[in-house]
Amino acid sequence: MSDESNNHTGFPCSSCGAQLTFQPGTAQLTCPYCNHAQKVENPLSRDNQSPAPLIKEYDYLEVLNNPVTIAANEMITNAKEVECKNCGAITLVTGQAENCPFCDSPMVVIESKEGLIVPESLLPFRIEKSRAQGIFREWIKSRWFAPNDLIKKAQKEGMDGVYLPYWTYDSQTSSRYRGERGEHYYEEEESTDSDGNTQTTRERRTRWYSVSGDINQDFDDVMVCASKSLPQELFDALEPWPINELKNYNEGYLAGFLAEKYGITLKEGFGLAEQKMDAAIRQAIKKDIGGDEQRIHGVDTEHDDIKFKLILLPLWISSFRYKEKIYRFLVNAQTGEANGERPYSTIKIVLLILAIVSIFALFAYLN
Repeated sequence: MSDESNNHTGFPCSSCGAQLTFQPGTAQLTCPYCNHAQKVENPLSRDNQSPAPLIKEYDYLEVLNNPVTIAANEMITNAKEVECKNCGAITLVTGQAENCPFCDSPMVVIESKEGLIVPESLLPFRIEKSRAQGIFREWIKSRWFAPNDLIKKAQKEGMDGVYLPYWTYDSQTSSRYRGERGEHYYEEEESTDSDGNTQTTRERRTRWYSVSGDINQDFDDVMVCASKSLPQELFDALEPWPINELKNYNEGYLAGFLAEKYGITLKEGFGLAEQKMDAAIRQAIKKDIGGDEQRIHGVDTEHDDIKFKLILLPLWISSFRYKEKIYRFLVNAQTGEANGERPYSTIKIVLLILAIVSIFALFAYLN
């Protein structure tokens, strides 16, 4: 795991000269040596003169065709890009290249000529590292089939504070659909059994009617994690995020933490957001069709007034190796919601199976 103190972002302490780090749960930077504190100032707008506006969203098609990008060291003072040769994660750091926070493999410095779309806002870290480590230990203890020595290993593992990139999309959608509405009805049928007795049963049938219609639905802040470093389901389990509490981007919030570069592009992200929107649209279509059952044969959706923003969300992550395999544990650094991977103890599983078999054998013997 990497050492946070090496990931400086260019905030020298005015008292002793050491590097300041952002203190989770506050709005200030603190010095780990002399305890000097400094407030994270409200950022300026891009003219560096007036205060930054409220959280802004951008026209998707306009930026897609004419992206405005900056270099990594313009986004974070003295930042460089390091790449993990194992999982491919690209992370922005200002200290020496350490191990990858996502898979604990070595990272190497790369020279990237590709610019970055600037994140306009972020959620600062609220949960401290010590609390995240406690959540990790409690999570491991609650896993019944985890190996016994995994708890001891978890107590030794460090955790990295990482900002994950997320795209959010707004869209006004118009959908025309074709389908069928099914309405149930019942028919009575008579049958004769082997003894010659007549029995009457009610059988449910369905009449289908062709339907078509239009659905208009507006979407706001459909979120897509722009990281390819971990399985998407690990991230999804950390939701929801309190994005109504977003702060304007200020690199002071990143002092002492890592920031992952987005691996999913703006266009790719919208494709994933469309899938989420389509699922919601289909639910709305079924409601519009009505009846007892619904079939959807086709949906044509048009998107209008698409807006987006790039945001950074805080995550505590522990990547650890157990018997040469990598496992990851994540903590939402705003809410404390946790999710992770862990190995299973073969011995515990076998003992449980033997215990169950013994109980059934004893029950059969007594009866």
